[in-house]
Amino acid sequence: VATFAQAKSKKKYKPVALKTRPVLGSLPDKFRIVRDIKGDPLATERKLSPNPPPFKPEGRYTAERAENTDKLHNDGLLLPTE
Repeated sequence: VATFAQAKSKKKYKPVALKTRPVLGSLPDKFRIVRDIKGDPLATERKLSPNPPPFKPEGRYTAERAENTDKLHNDGLLLPTE
């Protein structure tokens, strides 16, 4: 019966000889992804306002995190218009 230390000291990684290698061949048609995009997919997206509403703390991005981010990146990361 092997102890925990002996089991831990066994080989850690798979040898290169046992590496999984790709097989050259053609992919059957049932596994191919068909992209049939007709028209403009962005035409149905709603337009974003260039003037976003003021920041409201909610979720993970709290007011405290916003202040910390502003302090860390106050060296001209964004232009005044951004």
